[in-house]
Amino acid sequence: MHCARRAHARADEEHSPTATLVLPQRGVFRYHVANDTTIADPNTALLLHPDQSYCITHPNDAGDDCLALYYDRDTLADALGFAGEATRSWTLSAANQRLLHASALRSLNGPDVLEREESAIATLSALAPLPAMQRRTADVARIEAIRERLAANVSANDSLGTIARDAGLSPFHLARQFRAYTGSSIHQYVLALRLATAHTSMRDGANNLTRLATDLGFSSLAHFSSTFRRAYGAPPSRALSEIAPH
Repeated sequence: MHCARRAHARADEEHSPTATLVLPQRGVFRYHVANDTTIADPNTALLLHPDQSYCITHPNDAGDDCLALYYDRDTLADALGFAGEATRSWTLSAANQRLLHASALRSLNGPDVLEREESAIATLSALAPLPAMQRRTADVARIEAIRERLAANVSANDSLGTIARDAGLSPFHLARQFRAYTGSSIHQYVLALRLATAHTSMRDGANNLTRLATDLGFSSLAHFSSTFRRAYGAPPSRALSEIAPH
């Protein structure tokens, strides 16, 4: 699903009649529930509480693209040990991100009903061993602001010193706190954002790999290709022929 809402335009209150697992593929948005805000980017999984009112805003005009899977309370209880009593969110490692997105795509596009249903359950079950995001403290708020900054401009190549200075932290404390909160270094986190965006863009028809590499902040097509190959096991040129729309 695609949302093209412009920056800072706050949507009307919404609610989901059933529990909804949202996996952003491209872009970033803020999910507001009461006084709590969650930053959702392609390294995030967000489980919406059934019947809980929320609002969405965006930090820029790029909008977002997400996968959405719907579950009943019994399935939630079986998979996660709770029946959707509260919104939950997870920060994903690059490997978990790719696993979840691939499983979610199979649940939406699989050739038969049984595969789609089992893939939907596998997607949810993969979240069970992962720690949910911490609730907001001053330190968490700083890291969340950095996550939003990174996802809002994946092509930026800011230095650690620049990011740390803008966040009011030393480079040492930023690097340590970011890894403790997300499980990834900032560099790994940005690469995962770029690759998720590249994969989604290619699936949507982007076929100029040089331009895509430049737009995503890679130093060259070779750098993009080697990074993509390490992540997906194939160069983007081969993946393009497999995932591009027909």
